[in-house]
Amino acid sequence: MEIRILLANRKRVETALIARGARAVGAAKLIDYWFCPKRAKNIRQASTDQTGFALRIRESKDLYSGRTVSALECKSPVDGKNHAFCHEHEIDLTNTKEMRAILSDIGFKEFLMVRKRRLIYYYRGAKFCFDSIQGMGEGLEIEMNARKSQRTEAHQKLAELTRSLGIGPGEIVRKSLTYIAMQKLAKF
Repeated sequence: MEIRILLANRKRVETALIARGARAVGAAKLIDYWFCPKRAKNIRQASTDQTGFALRIRESKDLYSGRTVSALECKSPVDGKNHAFCHEHEIDLTNTKEMRAILSDIGFKEFLMVRKRRLIYYYRGAKFCFDSIQGMGEGLEIEMNARKSQRTEAHQKLAELTRSLGIGPGEIVRKSLTYIAMQKLAKF
């Protein structure tokens, strides 16, 4: 599960996290290619609320090693509505260009490309992904793995972490940073 935040002051939050003892574990340049059914004519029709899934290809270049990897990823809300609790599936790709062509041939179209730089930290069992998103601004996703029976406890822990870092309720977004990007950057 995760909490998504559109940061008003990334530097303050990142500095506070580091001061608490978070450890940096990665830095990457990401390109996300988002797909929806070809029949979708607007954001509403392409949204997870309508399709039941979010489908993307992610190219990730590790800024420490210089290595680039790609994956096809699918997310679907566990209960069909709440974007904070998703099943996530992923498969490695060796040929992004060919996978994009396959998706097109079987009825999907690319409607959004998002470029971002990501710094990743771990702290108190949570993963913190700070993103500089081209055309959008600064975001943060705080993630934890949790079983269905642990949802309430995990959600409380994530909420506590956001409060302790001085993140206000107005910075937390209900759906996802990608959903906001879709509103601003999608092409149909």
